[in-house]
Amino acid sequence: MPEPSNDSPEAEGQFHSYETHRIPWYVRAGWIIFWIAMIWYVVAFLFPAAKKFF
Repeated sequence: MPEPSNDSPEAEGQFHSYETHRIPWYVRAGWIIFWIAMIWYVVAFLFPAAKKFF
């Protein structure tokens, strides 16, 4: 088994790129729809049920 090389951080960093990927529009749309639906559910069902329960 070969010994690991002890290169400098600059030498190691030339092979790494930390670019992120863009989130597709349909994934963003899905999350927006989810949050809107969650807020609607809480307002429409959870608050009225909590009033009756408490």
